[in-house]
Amino acid sequence: MKVIDVIRRRRSIRKFKKKEIRAEAIKVILDAGRWAPTAGN
Repeated sequence: MKVIDVIRRRRSIRKFKKKEIRAEAIKVILDAGRWAPTAGN
């Protein structure tokens, strides 16, 4: 997939389901955020 395709498919979620998220999935998401580039680094 090309970067431009990913950018064009971006969306903002405003309504969420009340489905519980597994703790392991949350850990994976938070770990990915730790490794993501930031404007401050």
